[in-house]
Amino acid sequence: MAIELELLGVKVKMPSSAPVLVLRERVGSRRLLPIYIGGPEAHSIDFALSGTKISRPLTHDLLLNVISDLGFRLQQVEVTELREGTFYADLVVVKETGEVTRISARPSDAIAVACRLQCPIFVDEAVLDEAGLIEEEPGEGTDEEDMVQELRKFLDEVNPEDFLPD
Repeated sequence: MAIELELLGVKVKMPSSAPVLVLRERVGSRRLLPIYIGGPEAHSIDFALSGTKISRPLTHDLLLNVISDLGFRLQQVEVTELREGTFYADLVVVKETGEVTRISARPSDAIAVACRLQCPIFVDEAVLDEAGLIEEEPGEGTDEEDMVQELRKFLDEVNPEDFLPD
């Protein structure tokens, strides 16, 4: 079963300056799914989220142009698997005839493409069960800034090795 996620953004884990893509379950227990990504993908996602206009298309913009020019539209992105510490994803594209095609991609690239169109992002339930982190419910008097501080604390303490299988 696929679970819909929302993109919270890209955070930088200090002191290593490693970018972490942070997704959250839209409903239910609202688990977080952190995924370490590369710098170029982090910048591309940040550009898309901030609405920054670039004079020439970035790689993810180019990919969207190719998909569109071939007569497809991006329907959704799915994080499909976690294998040996590596996440896998698919771009799900649909042709006007209804033909559905899945294109394998790194989650960072898939999400960089998805956030340009605000298309849905899903994760396989087994992946979220394995790598998801429980987000604590905010209590009385807790505001959004407190939740941001908690996320920052988590990102400061987490290591890439924490997501590797034992």
